[in-house]
Amino acid sequence: MGAWSESITGNDTAEDLLMEYPAAFIKYEPEEAVSKIDQYVRENEFDESDPEEWCNYVYSLADYMWKKGILTDEIRERALKMIDSGFGLDIWAESGEKMLKARKRALAKFREKLTSPLPPKKKIRLDINQERIFENGDVIAIQLKTAGMNYTMNRKKPMSEEEFHAFDGKYILMQLIDCTASWSSAIVSEIKDYWACFRLFDGVYDTVPKEINFDELKPAKILDNKGGIVSCFTCESKMLYFKRRKYQLIGNAPITAGSDEKSDTLIFIGHSYPQNNPDSEFLAAMGNEIVCGEYNGTDEELREICRSANRYGRNLHLLNLSKEEQERHFTEEENKIASNIESSVSNGGKLLSVQFGNKTIGIVTITGSRIDNLYIKGLFQGKGFGRQLLRYALSLGGEKMHLDVPNTFRERFGNKTMIRSRRLMRLCQKFELTEKQEELGEITRFTFLPAPASKQSL
Repeated sequence: MGAWSESITGNDTAEDLLMEYPAAFIKYEPEEAVSKIDQYVRENEFDESDPEEWCNYVYSLADYMWKKGILTDEIRERALKMIDSGFGLDIWAESGEKMLKARKRALAKFREKLTSPLPPKKKIRLDINQERIFENGDVIAIQLKTAGMNYTMNRKKPMSEEEFHAFDGKYILMQLIDCTASWSSAIVSEIKDYWACFRLFDGVYDTVPKEINFDELKPAKILDNKGGIVSCFTCESKMLYFKRRKYQLIGNAPITAGSDEKSDTLIFIGHSYPQNNPDSEFLAAMGNEIVCGEYNGTDEELREICRSANRYGRNLHLLNLSKEEQERHFTEEENKIASNIESSVSNGGKLLSVQFGNKTIGIVTITGSRIDNLYIKGLFQGKGFGRQLLRYALSLGGEKMHLDVPNTFRERFGNKTMIRSRRLMRLCQKFELTEKQEELGEITRFTFLPAPASKQSL
């Protein structure tokens, strides 16, 4: 059975059709709408020969029409006749006496509803975005509304509440990449649910800019939750939301192709609450230059970077370790990491870092021709920061710079082992400046080509 409860609408069929009902009743008068729905169901889904599904359809339709105050005599009588005859109860009997009794109680209650006076007629609405906004390539300015809101993105980019609120009334720019329908009614083809894909540009403006050189606009950097940095996001295709933000059309420009145009990063323009607002997400994406240089943070910050990198994605619970054993295991590793970094620096090595949006997110050491201690904070792993930092380290080093990676990658605790992540190995194998790799006993040594002066952004 495609049902999760004995209720009239507690099934897959009712849930699927509840999007089609309002589309039909918005377009047609009730009698014609019922005819269109009936035709669609019979031609594309099922008919009375499938009692379970036919009950799901007729009962959910009657229930919807009653709630909206538009139930016709024909649909009421059809549903009552099915209830009174016990049509479709066989499948419930197969599930046992308890389920059968529960279904009969639900039907009796439903029968009372159908025979009671109709509620006042209600306006039928579809909670979808039915308009296609703007033209592809349009660049628009929208106003930030940070007053009364909380900044919610400190985990990705720190910002004080005072700084956040100072952006209220200022403007940001974005360009429509495309506006596509995520859903189309099967009964009323012109009714669609549109969603807009925009590219967000870096920069905040005090007023709507009058003259813009589109070629000089730089994409913002949105740090998504699925492993990448993107500049595109998807939002509701509803002009009302943009009018509330006093949008202005700046012009239309060619769309620069990018791999992130199909990004599934969602930013809801129309939903702004103190603890969840789009302004936080927009501002967290601004000014996020990726800068490499010498590490100038505190020892505490350094240890936190290594701690985050070391623990990210590590499933020590698979070794059946207690929390105390896991913590002791991690602490021993992190003490060793700290000792290695201290040894490298005391022997004349350099401690380098990579920053994203003025926040240090990774470190590496170079001692002579040896690269070591490459650690990227967990949330930022797999997004290109390690590669960027490695390029920078190579640009400062001499010939034949190398990095040694253990071959076994195993967690060890007593006689228990578990294979660790091979992210560093994969990074080196795919790195464009890898000259060669050699198996040297328990390690693989990667030797690199010299790198040009490191780029400062991805």
